[in-house]
Amino acid sequence: MSAQPDPVTARAATRVCGDPSRLLDVATLRQFVGAPLAVAVLEDAADRAVAEGRVLEDTVILGPDGSGKQLVARALARDADQRIVELDAAWVRNAKHVARIVRSLEDRDALILRRIDELRPAQLRMLVSLMGMRTLPREADAGSPMADCTVIATAVTVPRRLSVLRRLCPLWVDLPHPCAEAQTAAAYRAALALGLPGSPQLRAQVADQVMFHVRAGSGAGSARVASGGENAPGNLPDPVMIARVSAARGLT
Repeated sequence: MSAQPDPVTARAATRVCGDPSRLLDVATLRQFVGAPLAVAVLEDAADRAVAEGRVLEDTVILGPDGSGKQLVARALARDADQRIVELDAAWVRNAKHVARIVRSLEDRDALILRRIDELRPAQLRMLVSLMGMRTLPREADAGSPMADCTVIATAVTVPRRLSVLRRLCPLWVDLPHPCAEAQTAAAYRAALALGLPGSPQLRAQVADQVMFHVRAGSGAGSARVASGGENAPGNLPDPVMIARVSAARGLT
């Protein structure tokens, strides 16, 4: 008797990315190129939340610089039909600042907290306390009622002092280093943002520029990037730089 395939793996194998040719940002998870397993997990979570009429589970998205953590976080919130509120943890001044931000959230908001590893201990304690209060009955809260909202945290890594998030955030995903295909999609969106009209010629030129930089990279590491290896070093070019090269050449 054959074993049933894992549903997340099966979904990842059948993902068909949309064409983000007219988008500056990735509108939905389906349009994100790269990280099929992580995206499949998040798609399942968003689908369950919508089907059950509730907000998303609190989520942590990890990955190296350039892997698309913010794009994925925004797309996840959109797929769950939740309003996006963004905050860079490095800009948080103190614990009271954290309290004001979280208290200002409304029902069905999704707080995307970038670089959560930048939170200092007092700020983290305040965040954890307020996240826990959402599970209490409204009348048990001495202050204003806590909104039924979601926290989506992103970071390159999570240090040990943030291990409490393992208890509070049921959903964790890791994004790999961006493969050449993902970098091409990002550069194409950047070129459109610079005002270049979308066309197959532009997409091909952007792809050629990405592969040129991959081949000019560091030997075997570049080969792993070109093949989309998850452990490849982040030596692909900046997508905005690729887009500017295409714009300077006057492509139409």
